[in-house]
Amino acid sequence: MSLLKPIILGFQGISNGRKTAFFGKFVYSVDADLSFENYSRAKTFKSIIALYTAKPVRSVEFKLQFEHGIVSGITDGSGSFWCETEINIQPAQLKKIELDNDEITIPDGAYRDSIQIITAPTILISDLDDTLINSFVSSKLKQLRALLFTAVEKRTVVKETAEFVRQQANAGAATLYLSNSEQNLYPMLKRFLILNKFPGGALMLRQYVHLRSWIWGKISRRLNNHKRTMLEKIMELFPNRKYILLGDNTQRDLTIYLDLAKANPESVQCVIIRQATLKPANEALLNEAAAFFKTNNITFYYGSELPANVIAQ
Repeated sequence: MSLLKPIILGFQGISNGRKTAFFGKFVYSVDADLSFENYSRAKTFKSIIALYTAKPVRSVEFKLQFEHGIVSGITDGSGSFWCETEINIQPAQLKKIELDNDEITIPDGAYRDSIQIITAPTILISDLDDTLINSFVSSKLKQLRALLFTAVEKRTVVKETAEFVRQQANAGAATLYLSNSEQNLYPMLKRFLILNKFPGGALMLRQYVHLRSWIWGKISRRLNNHKRTMLEKIMELFPNRKYILLGDNTQRDLTIYLDLAKANPESVQCVIIRQATLKPANEALLNEAAAFFKTNNITFYYGSELPANVIAQ
């Protein structure tokens, strides 16, 4: 353990101006350089493996110090935390982190301004893998090759959906990124979003996993409820907003978005599912979704090429 250093992985916060939710992850890692800037193939591989073999900081007290208050909590069994507070977060700059009464280093430029105050009436929530970044989820070999050996600068964007996200941000929508990728990948994915000039927004990833669990999860293709749970938390924190939901057909985005729309038909404004793989569509699900969205005046699109007129106003 002596060679491992505690680091904060993926600290962020989202606020409605009255209540703020803070979330992130602490791990012990042998690799303190997680910038993912101009990495070689070897360095990319080494850093990804380091992220998946880092040890969670389990059940440890932490304190986050801001200009106008301190947020404290205890990490869970995976080293993650989610806490809500009514702290005054304007301006929202993280000044200091204490972990088990020891101060840990805040990476330069990484987390000091990571509180997103959302006042916009419309919130766009976008998936990442095969929605904004070509990840080859439907081909495990290609997916692993891209993840383990492709430098961030060489990862490619999905141009049409990326342009859609930028257009909505320019029109005044707030942006959140919600993905089934693990918290392990936060440094890499955050770098990808910044490098490709995506609108700023919290990056909400599912619970951290160790390498063994990650491999077994890929083999078993077990389901998880991360997206559904986070969508419910977001809508609870930001009621009376309109939501644009963007995803793809490599996972269960349509099912999750349809269920959310059924529970909150007045809040969902637009659902767009990119056909990233040509696997046969679930016709019954598509027909059910199309009928429900039409009845409730929700814009809906499912296809491989996003037409110019699918723009939520």
